[in-house]
Amino acid sequence: MGIKQLGVSLPLLVILVAIFQCGTAAEETGKALITKTCSSSAFPDVCTSTLESDPRTSTADLKGLSRIALELSLAKTNETAGVAYYLLNHASGYLTWAERSACFNGYNISLYKIKEQGLPSFDQGKYDKAFQSVDYLNQNAVYCSRFDIPELTEKNTLLSRFSNDVKTILHLLF
Repeated sequence: MGIKQLGVSLPLLVILVAIFQCGTAAEETGKALITKTCSSSAFPDVCTSTLESDPRTSTADLKGLSRIALELSLAKTNETAGVAYYLLNHASGYLTWAERSACFNGYNISLYKIKEQGLPSFDQGKYDKAFQSVDYLNQNAVYCSRFDIPELTEKNTLLSRFSNDVKTILHLLF
C-alpha cells in the first residue's frame, strides 16, 4: 500500500514526522532530562546527583522534575533544621546560641515558606511564587554559612548550591 493510497502526500507525511519528533524531544524525561536541565545550572554535579537520588525522577517530565526538586529542597531543609535545632539546644554560650538560633530560625521559616507557600503555588501554576520560596531558602543557607558552624558547613553548602539550582529549574517553567 503506497502513500497515495492512504490519501496522504509525501510532503505532509514529512511535516507530520517532523512535528512528532519535535514534540517528543520537548517531552524528554529521566536521566536525559536531568542531564540537560542540570547542565544549565550553576552547580550541575550537585543538581544531577541530588535529583538522581530520587527514583521518581526517572520518569518525570520538566514539570514533575521541578516539583520533585522543590520537595527535595524541603526534605534537605528539614534535615538541616534538625541538626541546627540540636546544636542550638547544646550551645555552650550566648554567642554560640545566637548564631545557631539564627540558622535554626532561618531554616524553620524556609520550611514554612516552601511547604505552605511554595508547593501550593507550584500546584496552582504560580511558579514565580515557588521560586521565591526557594530563593528565601538560598538566602538563609548563605546567611547561616557566614557563622562558620562546622557541623552545618556541609549542609549549608549543599542547600545553598542545590537551592540555587532549583531556582534555575523552576525558572524554566515561567
